[in-house]
Amino acid sequence: MLKHISDTYEIIEKIGAGNSGEVYKAYHKNLKKYVVLKKIRAELKDVLNNRAEADVLKNLHHPCLPQVFDFLEADGDVYTVMDYIPGNSFKEYLDAGTEFKEKSVLIWARQICATLSYLHSQKPPIIHSDLKPGNIMLKPDGNICLIDFNISASLDGDTAWVTGYTNGYAPPEQIEALRYNQNELDHSLWKTIDRRADIYSLGAVLYHLMTGKKPSQDENGYVEDIRSRGIRINQVFAHIIMKCLEPRPEKRYQSAEALLSDLKDIEKKDRRYRELCKKQKGIYILVIFFMAVSAVLTVNGYFRRDVDRRKQYEELVRLESQCVTSGEFENFESYYQKAAGLMPERLEAYYQKALALNQQRQYGDNINFINEKILSNPELEVDSEALNNVYYLLGNSYEKQEDYENAAKCYEKAIEIKPDNSDYYRDYAIALAYTGEMDKAQKALDTARRQGLDSVEIDYVQGEILYNNQDFQGAKEIFLTCMEKAQNDYVKMRACIMTCKCIDALEDGVGGYDEKIQLLEKARKELPTEYNIGVLETLGQVYSDMGNDTGDAAYYTKAAEVFKQIQKQGMGSYDTDYNLVVLYQNMGKYDEASALLKEMLEEYGENYRTYKALAFMEVSKQEKVDVNQRSYGLFKEYYEKAEKLYQQQLENNVNDMEMKRLKELYDQAASNGWFSS
Repeated sequence: MLKHISDTYEIIEKIGAGNSGEVYKAYHKNLKKYVVLKKIRAELKDVLNNRAEADVLKNLHHPCLPQVFDFLEADGDVYTVMDYIPGNSFKEYLDAGTEFKEKSVLIWARQICATLSYLHSQKPPIIHSDLKPGNIMLKPDGNICLIDFNISASLDGDTAWVTGYTNGYAPPEQIEALRYNQNELDHSLWKTIDRRADIYSLGAVLYHLMTGKKPSQDENGYVEDIRSRGIRINQVFAHIIMKCLEPRPEKRYQSAEALLSDLKDIEKKDRRYRELCKKQKGIYILVIFFMAVSAVLTVNGYFRRDVDRRKQYEELVRLESQCVTSGEFENFESYYQKAAGLMPERLEAYYQKALALNQQRQYGDNINFINEKILSNPELEVDSEALNNVYYLLGNSYEKQEDYENAAKCYEKAIEIKPDNSDYYRDYAIALAYTGEMDKAQKALDTARRQGLDSVEIDYVQGEILYNNQDFQGAKEIFLTCMEKAQNDYVKMRACIMTCKCIDALEDGVGGYDEKIQLLEKARKELPTEYNIGVLETLGQVYSDMGNDTGDAAYYTKAAEVFKQIQKQGMGSYDTDYNLVVLYQNMGKYDEASALLKEMLEEYGENYRTYKALAFMEVSKQEKVDVNQRSYGLFKEYYEKAEKLYQQQLENNVNDMEMKRLKELYDQAASNGWFSS
């Protein structure tokens, strides 16, 4: 609570705290009026004390702004002294459920816009930077007053530092700037915003006043079209609001003056359109038809150009996202094809496709898709800053295929675009560790720590670095601790799998089964389905290895149960089915194995591994038959198909020893004359 102040002011009460600091109501004894004292944020205090530009605020005179009287220091803090504005904020009205008439909102929109125009025209310009319902007062006379604007006048040029923002009202560039600035000690390197940030915030305020709901941005920064919210709104006004809310600043109004001009012309544009539409009959029918078409084209060019197409596109992307979230991909491809065909220049549909491929663990396909359909697509109108998630997803796919060198390159590109995401540095550090670049990995981890990465996640990455330095015991201890302490399910999952890898390394790849099963079964129960797939795959392999080592078919049964759970969760892949085939063969269930292999040929197409498994299975079948009844015709057919496909993919499969063993069996059968029998 403010304790020491000049004798000029009597503190009445603390009335709030804005993004710029604490706010007090006080009585100015000399002026004999109530005033507001607002504390200035620490990072702006020195600038204000040492820059003459702060005096600009004292010279502001506008009916929709409080008069700034003075700056004073108390208890080591600096305060602005300004008019106390009677009335209530729009936030108070919205919280009470008040519904506003469009006519009134339009009047206030013009007042706010005119006030922004006044602020932006100052030398240097003043950018409010925190425009929201709580900072707009509705006075008893029905007019508005903007309060709590930041001391952006302390900057040179046309931009302002970012020291805060309010969700729902701040543009994407302001949110990104703050995240960067919070981790940059050198203020001269801080990212800034310009006048267009205030224009976005005004659009968000108008959106809230008209719909009663604060706008929310999707992952690409877009806000749901106000015309789809089921409210009655003038179409021109709706278009103006949505233009203000464009996530890319260059697509918004470039000045408050341009926005104010359109706000003033709404009735004129709308009246011309309505008058034209009234004339439906008489000898002027043809003329009116062309006028109406012209009017419709003019107005639609203004507020409805591609509205239907965009709405349809956004609905298709929403359906894509729903498929990705639910893990049900039956209709995904149809949604993707329609969306990409509708607006091939937009990124969202392609990104959802990449997410779907990644979630379905089709990592190779995803790598090809991103490189060919996104990064090499000349039709896409993608700002480079929108590609950070794409590069991160590409890096993840490379990582899952254990191509850590390319993974590191992709993570590095994602960091170049968005250098304030600690997750990027975390995975970048892990990829670097696997490539043996330990010094760079440690530097990336240090950066992640400065970016605010959770301490448990930092420990996890340190464990990955120890693992790649072959300190398996030290890594195991870290991973076990992470499993217990991590709040992030993704980190828990990875820590569990890495603990099992450490156990394998410490046991030379043999044994440690009981410890691994205890860990994996615990994680299987605790982790949500979207994070347990890696655990299930590892658990299934452990049970399978136990069956191979002990000869106990009960372990094969348990392994098969785990892989079936993966299929049931909709996360099955070719490898899942192939593992089941091997288990069926080990259990002597040849009919089940054969049926599944034929299903795999239909679902995944021809793959040498599928024919290889069919060939081995035929050998096993014939060994169960009396020697005089054996027939190796199918074995010959399957082997030759497998060999042909294998040779086509020789670069990737040169080390497949099973194909060499199969060749030996084939040569043996041929030399014994079994193919002709």
